[in-house]
Amino acid sequence: MSRDFEFTINSEYTPADVHEALTSTDQWLARFAKAEKVDGYALTAHGNGGLTVEMSEEVGTSELPGFVKKGVRGKLLITRTDYWGPLDGDRADGTLQGGATAVAARVQGTMTLRPGGSGTVLTVSGISTVKIPLIGGKIESLVNDMIKDMVDRETRETVEWARKQDGMTPNS
Repeated sequence: MSRDFEFTINSEYTPADVHEALTSTDQWLARFAKAEKVDGYALTAHGNGGLTVEMSEEVGTSELPGFVKKGVRGKLLITRTDYWGPLDGDRADGTLQGGATAVAARVQGTMTLRPGGSGTVLTVSGISTVKIPLIGGKIESLVNDMIKDMVDRETRETVEWARKQDGMTPNS
């Protein structure tokens, strides 16, 4: 079973500013330094202005809803890879991939950064797949909600970090 997702996040900053923040190794290192649960990460800056971020995090089952715990077999390690390509004019494209041990789960998606109004729109779309009989669809809904919350929170934190570092000002 699989479930599609799509959502948008709006920012009052320019696509160039948002892209610069999302591809800043300093920003990612600062985020990892304050994170409580990131077990491992790797950053690869690309010469064209893109960035690949790979991360993994062990999740304790006590933090999961009861119906999810039933499908977990062993240590639950969440892995994720985000890739942002270079800024091309006022647009950038990226991908996200994720998975988990102990649960047959996979997430694949695309990210697009483009102008919107006087700022920027980040569109994230993809598919989540959880291959667990009877409860897979319920877990996919939960995963999709978690992806939206995570991307929204991380994008806002990233832009806020960049604003403080570089003195960015919103477009008006």
